[in-house]
Amino acid sequence: MGKSAGRGGDRLDAEGGYQGLAAIMANGPFPVVISDMRMPEMSGVEFLAKVRQKAPHSVRMLLTGYADFDAAIEAVNQGNIYKFLTKPCEKSTLVAAIQSGLAEYRESEAQRELAKKAQVIEHAKSDWDAPEPKEVEGLEAAAGLPGLAQAQALLQSHIGTDRQCYVIMIKLTMLHTVEERYGEKAAADYLMSAVQFFAQGLHEGDELFQLNSDVFMAVIRRHISPAAVRMEVSRRFLDCPQHLVDQGGRRTMVAIAMNFDLLPVAQFSTLDKLMAAFKSQLIGAV
Repeated sequence: MGKSAGRGGDRLDAEGGYQGLAAIMANGPFPVVISDMRMPEMSGVEFLAKVRQKAPHSVRMLLTGYADFDAAIEAVNQGNIYKFLTKPCEKSTLVAAIQSGLAEYRESEAQRELAKKAQVIEHAKSDWDAPEPKEVEGLEAAAGLPGLAQAQALLQSHIGTDRQCYVIMIKLTMLHTVEERYGEKAAADYLMSAVQFFAQGLHEGDELFQLNSDVFMAVIRRHISPAAVRMEVSRRFLDCPQHLVDQGGRRTMVAIAMNFDLLPVAQFSTLDKLMAAFKSQLIGAV
């Protein structure tokens, strides 16, 4: 049986891995998730690995017998779980483990909030910021995408470890030119066409973020080689579409031009180092 406990003092029990995952998607995320090692449909290690993908900030624990000790140690080493508990598990031990997990979750949440605030402050000082803050806010609002803080929260659990996770940074090189020549509304329409083009190349589970009026980040996961991923991205983004600008009945075709680069997150120990690499490679080329 997979057990999810935590949010707001609530507790939810599920009979098996798939039911547990469905419950997490419907009612989660939960601060603490506890799973038995042996369940129908999948093992506890497999279940908690999937929980890590769907709710990366949940504190994961594994309940196992002595026969599963080696598998439990492997799970700990792989970083899939916070700790494991041996069966039979006394109620007091289980309660103490849950309390410890809740404390760990709250501390991590506090650290993430501080990191988000620091990133927002740094972002405000960044060279990526346009000189007119009101115009930037308007164009960002036009796309309606999540921003830097949400991107950082997603990447925290993947940075330095997930070999199937990649980040694409994209800069629209013509956006401010369109705004200067044709106005803010035309620039917002141009921006929406670009976002639609980006979204069409994403797979299920990929995420798109807007870091600035003309800078975007796509977080993707691919079960193919890094070379194949780069080829896929290059083929997609090198074929730039045209956008029709209609200004007072006068129509002009403008290319959705962009610079982009891709990096695997497993090569970087921190998000700051990943962002610095993009800044030197992408922004410096603009």
